[in-house]
Amino acid sequence: MASFEYLLTLLPSLPANLGDKVSIDEAYRLLKSENNTKLDYLVDILSVEDVIKDFSLEYYVQGNKSFKIELPKSLPDNFQNDFYTFNEKSESDWITDIYSSWFNLLINTGKQVGSSILAEWAKWEYSLRINLMIDRLKRAGLEYDEDELKPDFMRYDNSYDTSSLVDSYRKSSEPMKAERALDASRLDFIRSLATSYSFSADELVAYMLELRIFQRYARLDPEKGRKILQEVTAL
Repeated sequence: MASFEYLLTLLPSLPANLGDKVSIDEAYRLLKSENNTKLDYLVDILSVEDVIKDFSLEYYVQGNKSFKIELPKSLPDNFQNDFYTFNEKSESDWITDIYSSWFNLLINTGKQVGSSILAEWAKWEYSLRINLMIDRLKRAGLEYDEDELKPDFMRYDNSYDTSSLVDSYRKSSEPMKAERALDASRLDFIRSLATSYSFSADELVAYMLELRIFQRYARLDPEKGRKILQEVTAL
């Protein structure tokens, strides 16, 4: 993708603080309005995480077995096939498998959108979520196969070691404070990947990844604490 100087000046400014109001829908609309197939695909692969969360909440948590959802047609067949296995699996197995499929999709498609950092972020974020899940399984005394849970890159590349973040998270006595600390680390990692004012695909991708973090906090409802904690800690 070419320079995005004009587009980046139109996109909503990133908030100063977690919890400040921001609309990712406007950013998605502006990207889609460019009629650029690569930008369309970027929106589709990023926004599908919200589809996963919405479906999981309705189908598994609320028990709405008739709930239907339509995936973006641009997503590859292997991902769509993985998604539609929900009626064959338990909630935990489906969530683990579909996120594995989504992160692998992100890792493998960075070149398609012209961004070298998309795979870097996906590996780092995937490592963080896997390590958080393993930590929860350990504390719950549940059995698990670590080799089965960890993707190959976590076995041979220490660049994506997030164990220290998980250690800090575990020691916190305040769940939401711990989540904010994790998200501050997420923002720091994203910002370390892209150069400001490069107007490149990498800067655009970094912006969208940051915006997704801010948007999640902007949507939080204090009266729905259990649902919020489930969302922000889900793999």
